[in-house]
Amino acid sequence: MNQRWRAGTVVWAALAGAMAAAPARAAGKVAAGEEKGPSAGQAGDDPHRLTPWLSLGGDLRLRAIRERARKLDKNNRGDDRFWQRYRGRVWAKAEPFEGVELNLRVVTEPRYYCRRDLPHPLIREEALFDRLHLRWENVLGVPLTATIGRQDLFLGAGWLVREGTPMDGSRTMFFDAIRFTYKWQEADTTADLIWIDDHANSSEWIRPFNDRDVDLAEQDEQGAILYVSNASLKKTRLDGYFIYKRDHNRSTRNNGSEGDIYTFGAVAEGELGGGWAYRVEVAPQFGHKNGRNLCAFGSINRLSYRFNDSMDNRLHLGYEYLSGDDDSGRHFDKLWGREAQWSDLYNGAIDSLDGRDFDSSNLHRPNLTWEFRPVKDVQIITDYSLLFADQNTSAGGRRGLSRHGCFRGQLLKVQVKHKLNEHVHHRLTGEVFFPGDFYTSARNDVATFLRYGIVLGW
Repeated sequence: MNQRWRAGTVVWAALAGAMAAAPARAAGKVAAGEEKGPSAGQAGDDPHRLTPWLSLGGDLRLRAIRERARKLDKNNRGDDRFWQRYRGRVWAKAEPFEGVELNLRVVTEPRYYCRRDLPHPLIREEALFDRLHLRWENVLGVPLTATIGRQDLFLGAGWLVREGTPMDGSRTMFFDAIRFTYKWQEADTTADLIWIDDHANSSEWIRPFNDRDVDLAEQDEQGAILYVSNASLKKTRLDGYFIYKRDHNRSTRNNGSEGDIYTFGAVAEGELGGGWAYRVEVAPQFGHKNGRNLCAFGSINRLSYRFNDSMDNRLHLGYEYLSGDDDSGRHFDKLWGREAQWSDLYNGAIDSLDGRDFDSSNLHRPNLTWEFRPVKDVQIITDYSLLFADQNTSAGGRRGLSRHGCFRGQLLKVQVKHKLNEHVHHRLTGEVFFPGDFYTSARNDVATFLRYGIVLGW
């Protein structure tokens, strides 16, 4: 394993050095008048644009990850893991007519697990379209934009709508959807109407190349969203939304769900003056899930202060609440927000001890975030979270949960981001979770997560 790690590090460093040097050499040639791209004078300043109607690009993301005691038991098989991920993407955008775009992107991300007990340590060697849609602006002369096909969706702060493929990690995030966006400029209002039809089987709509049968979600998911955002008030934005989601579990491998979920939401966001800003989002939820009536509530809030100093210091005080207790009908469903939003360690591994992966219901989470830039192009973000259960689920020791405790534990997270140039980005992420009395002595080991990643883009 050490030899593989050293070899991988050398390859990564060589790639980073080559990408870092390339822009400097190219800039020197243009400045000296030695060479200029044949399409530069025709296609504007976009470095990806080959012709006035065609743009091409791509990126390569390399990651190395180490986890220990990921389910709070360091002796559990598979809870001490080291692996590497290699994500490559190529994309194209064609604009055959004014206001009409055809976007496509192909992605692959094999993973290599450094474990001798695995018969096939290299997995997921497939490629698939994670973007394939048509975008038409000003449909029939109306301020309406239609986006039809496989696309990314990120509404508001992405709390409930951001990730359509939670089971394949960050390889993809797409939705198979139809989206209409109407801009009412006189009222400073934007309205989105969206229909979603996602499937757990990755080959349902478009079969992947070299298909490895990687499930994208726990169940098939359909839904409709109406999202309205208004910014007519000074330094204030008000959003309102309605989300309908239908889950249909056809998988025999995943812990999927069945049900119809109706979520209403309201958001207020703005500046208070003097460097202060706020964001409040509340969402009651109704319907039925897995044969039980659903009546749940969720909220996520943040108060921020910006120092406006030379290091761009910022402090954020946050609080997230997701209802839940012994009655599964009170467990708030994160809809299409089931991903590692605030922790790569807790979300997906630890929260699965009392629910599905990325299903962190029955939760109080106050947190404090400090971010700053010690030098140009370097950003450091630290976050400290206290995690509590709204109620003890009385699991009686099953799955390592205690009978009476409600303190889930403490999470410390640190991220360091470095932008070397427009082509090379580094990121180092570390997390430590200290379990509380919500877990029994069988699940009380400190969990750690460390990841280094580099992105090379062109």
